[in-house]
Amino acid sequence: MYHDQILRRVRTQRLLHDVTLELTYGCNLDCFFCYNDRDKPGTPLSLEQYRSLLGDLAEMQTLFLMLTGGEPMVHPHFFDIGRMARELGFVVRVRTNGHLLSPRRVERLRREVDPYLVEVSLHGASAEVHDRQTRVRGSYERLIRHLEHAQQVGLRCMMVATPTAWNEHQIEDMIALGDQLGAPLRFQGPVAPRDNGDVEPLSIQPAPETWDRIAALVAQRQARKATADTQPLQQISADADAETPATCSVGVAGVDIDPYGNVQACMHLQQSAGNLHQQSIAEIWNHSPLFTRARRRAIEAAAKLDGQPPRQLGAPLFCLAVEENQAKSCGNCSRP
Repeated sequence: MYHDQILRRVRTQRLLHDVTLELTYGCNLDCFFCYNDRDKPGTPLSLEQYRSLLGDLAEMQTLFLMLTGGEPMVHPHFFDIGRMARELGFVVRVRTNGHLLSPRRVERLRREVDPYLVEVSLHGASAEVHDRQTRVRGSYERLIRHLEHAQQVGLRCMMVATPTAWNEHQIEDMIALGDQLGAPLRFQGPVAPRDNGDVEPLSIQPAPETWDRIAALVAQRQARKATADTQPLQQISADADAETPATCSVGVAGVDIDPYGNVQACMHLQQSAGNLHQQSIAEIWNHSPLFTRARRRAIEAAAKLDGQPPRQLGAPLFCLAVEENQAKSCGNCSRP
């Protein structure tokens, strides 16, 4: 029903269905491959501006809200914003590195925000590997301790990992760790240049074969789940996904809002459709041509693939932002 009816209505009526709030670029870890440009200039949104934004989004029938960063929990008004989101009825996800999920904060998170899902970053299946990537000693042991308590108080958790040359030998162990903690693991990537064009993270790009191994492991798990599931899969009508093929859903039903009020089609496409210091979210969503341009680029990219599986920096995907940042980094390299 969701894909067959609700998403179709979202697309045909061009509703703003999901919003990502990057509350801050600040972080209490120092991950080697972090893509954020911490020197990006701007005036942070105030608590009152977040209050107004969330009220506008509620009126626009936005359903999903993700609180992320940087590390969202270092924002001084994280709990205020999360509490407002809960009171307005959004389905809230929190994406965190887990370093601040102490027992006291976990209990506040469950009581005041009650997120649908907490996504926690995992960088390896051992302290040696995880801490090497976060560059903070003790971050692995702290993460595991915090996750165990989060599960005890009833938070639904998932772990997210980016494959790198430093952790690719632990892929199976990382999956097993997620199962053990009751926080299933999904992989994202690839490691890519930073948003400012810095190519340093590419030095720990995993081997392309690592992504093939991950794909095989995911397929095996899905097959086992399908065999164990006694409920038949819901059939989706033939025209439910009749939209012109594109490499991703950019420009269709979601936006990213950075800490300074810039509204973007994607958190990685660093182009502003408008700024909340000057315009409302409704004005930006309904009138900016940036979303149409971003969608057209995704459609054109899919057409160039001509039905062939995408492949970018070794990973089985194609991301417009990765392509853009690669071009940016090449431009930087050509400067005298």
